[in-house]
Amino acid sequence: MYSILMSKFNDGFDLIKEELKKIINKHSKIVVIPWSFAKELKTKQINEFFNEVKKKNYLEHLYKLGVDEKNIIVLDCYNDNKEYMVDIINKSDVIVLTGGNPEMLYNKVVTSGILECLQNYKRIIIGSSAGAELQLKKYFITKKNNYYKKFEWYNGFGIIDNNFYFDVHSINKGRYLPSLKEKSSKLKRDIYCLFDTGSIIYNRLTKEIRCYGNYIKFDGNH
Repeated sequence: MYSILMSKFNDGFDLIKEELKKIINKHSKIVVIPWSFAKELKTKQINEFFNEVKKKNYLEHLYKLGVDEKNIIVLDCYNDNKEYMVDIINKSDVIVLTGGNPEMLYNKVVTSGILECLQNYKRIIIGSSAGAELQLKKYFITKKNNYYKKFEWYNGFGIIDNNFYFDVHSINKGRYLPSLKEKSSKLKRDIYCLFDTGSIIYNRLTKEIRCYGNYIKFDGNH
């Protein structure tokens, strides 16, 4: 029951590659959910979009773990029905949630009818940027990273309970980190600030958090 959380897949993956090799291998069945595109696809062809925009950023790294290409399935929110997607997810070992537009990804998951399936998933979920934040029940986007240029809270998938928060694409500039430290104290919750070269492996069963690379933790108890 692991959640892999990264700011940027390319930069965060190599930090934890050796750890991932312990839980993912050539026999692992992978489901990719790349529904975080900026706007509706004109052709509504997920595979074309994934091959052109995201394949190199994701699959090439999974191959480093020895994953067999035939064991990777990309779900299509336009053409796959709910029953098929639920069946594929339930038979998988790993789900990959890509980065991009978090609102688009959230809405597609909800309207496709697979939200409950993701919430009950007991195996490995890998997410970068939006695909990481959305695993929380409730998450925030800072003003710098928000399309609307304001700090805002949003509903996530609820895969991870909110006993902690994390920020993606953190920067050490101006009031960025001090403001997150203040929010950590006010919320009385730990906040992990993940720079683009930072990663977290979270055990959803034991609640163990292991951090790698470039990150800062603000303790909500202080």
